[in-house]
Amino acid sequence: MKSIPPVHKVFGYLTGNIYIIEADDELVLIDAGAPQDYMLVVDRIKSLGRSPVEVSHILLSHFHVDHAGSAAALRRVSQAKVVAHADEVPYLQGDDSVSSVYKKGVLGRAASLLPRGAAAATRVPPVEVDVACADGEVLDVLGGIRVFHTPGHTPGQACYLWEEKGILFTGDTIINTYRTLTLPTIGFSCDFDQAAASAAKVVDAVEDEDVWLVCAGHGPMVDTDAMQKLLKFRGKLMRKGKV
Repeated sequence: MKSIPPVHKVFGYLTGNIYIIEADDELVLIDAGAPQDYMLVVDRIKSLGRSPVEVSHILLSHFHVDHAGSAAALRRVSQAKVVAHADEVPYLQGDDSVSSVYKKGVLGRAASLLPRGAAAATRVPPVEVDVACADGEVLDVLGGIRVFHTPGHTPGQACYLWEEKGILFTGDTIINTYRTLTLPTIGFSCDFDQAAASAAKVVDAVEDEDVWLVCAGHGPMVDTDAMQKLLKFRGKLMRKGKV
């Protein structure tokens, strides 16, 4: 578990990252991890000398179990407001469903061999969403967090930019694999071409921002040459004809 104040990362059991943002008068979570990550998050909050009841908001990047699985439990203990892009709300609340696994790539094909097991393993406890946000909206959280709708991995995948601090939370729009920025896994993405376009779009959107820290949904935080690495990643997508 690494900290780059005011951001504290919790590494979940299913490799998803949960981020705790520590402010003087509140805590904000970016993603909530898998159901079994609940106590990891609570214990990490307590290790900071804080209480789970101080969590004011839980911003979810998307509905997958490794990012939203503990959201309902953490909402109950903290009474925090759950925030997600409007297109993701039906899947988070259990009003609608869409597969998390697709017969693409090595991992996707392997998971698809056991459809019932895959469905059980990826099932997310429904959570009520208090704030359904839109692309470009600035949330009244921590002085202003801008929302970017980046569909492709899931229909309502979102990234969040903490504008005042220059910190970008990418969810699974951009992940950090072996310290290299990459797209999400194809076998867990509903529209991989759209996912690539969305990744390039978010880099376009923050190109003129003073982004110094990238907090991806998987992998280490990027705190060295963050903007340069984002631009290099976009260039790679362009050279490969992804965008």
